[in-house]
Amino acid sequence: MRRMIRFGLLRCLYLLLLLSFAPNGGGLAQETPADFAGIWVLKLGGRPFIVVTLTPVPGSKGEFTGSLARPKHFSTGDGQSFSKIQGPAVTYPVVRTSLKENCLALIVQNPTSKNDEEDFQLCSSGQGHVALKFTAAPFEPSPVTKERDQLTVFTDWDNTRTYSLYDDYVPNVEMQQIFEEDQKDRAGKINWEIVGKADAARRTATRTLLAMGNLHTGLDFERAAFVFQHGDTPDDYLLAHTLAMVAVARGQSSAIWIASATMDRYLNSIHQPQIYGTQFYTKPNEPATQEPYNRGLVSDALRRELGVPSQAAQEEQRKKYDAEQSHP
Repeated sequence: MRRMIRFGLLRCLYLLLLLSFAPNGGGLAQETPADFAGIWVLKLGGRPFIVVTLTPVPGSKGEFTGSLARPKHFSTGDGQSFSKIQGPAVTYPVVRTSLKENCLALIVQNPTSKNDEEDFQLCSSGQGHVALKFTAAPFEPSPVTKERDQLTVFTDWDNTRTYSLYDDYVPNVEMQQIFEEDQKDRAGKINWEIVGKADAARRTATRTLLAMGNLHTGLDFERAAFVFQHGDTPDDYLLAHTLAMVAVARGQSSAIWIASATMDRYLNSIHQPQIYGTQFYTKPNEPATQEPYNRGLVSDALRRELGVPSQAAQEEQRKKYDAEQSHP
């Protein structure tokens, strides 16, 4: 696969596309070949990145002409984020199609080599969605829009930057409200009986947003990580850590701290030493502690990369907690 990317052939797409739309006809039984026709655009930050155009052949059943256009060079390891995008747009013609049940098979051809072909399947899910799959790459689906007018592939990319499918999404308003309530409940004196019940309700609401696929941005996932960090089971903390990693992967660099803190809290919850030093524990009339704490595994240089204070700074924080407890 890496060799193919180097040569710039269609295989260098290294990509799985999901083309999602809601046809006017609705369910599976109403799908017709005409539903596959149109202009499908995968956008990065609102800019056309890949454009697929399909036109039915008059009088045929399941035969289409069309093309797939995209930048000449780019790199991706997951089908969600793309880097090193450069070069002019290249158009690959659709040379053969066939319709079987609710799938349209597409064969596209490298314009510089007729022997270089790749196959896709455009399929209806029966739920108002259509998916176009590049079978050579096991990536997660990628949302696109159906456009009325033909769009050209954007070419003025910054090849030093990584672009994401989620660059043009806005943070989820409901997730923002859940997060703000979570933080507000931790300001000032806390009634943990009340806050604990509210935390449980917030986790339930966040799970619903996740299950519905309503969280998209790195900020969404960072906020969700904080909600589950305030859970009460190892699974809550492990899920929080996973959400934080997704946040970082989607460009939310500040989430690296909550990724570290969730791992520490998870380790302590399963009776293992924390490794970064983000967790402090206090009891009435006792010194604050970070124990159990494996201080030798992670260096302060790595802590800086993770947004975690050095061990010396942590000790100062621990002393501050002691002072606050002595003078409430």
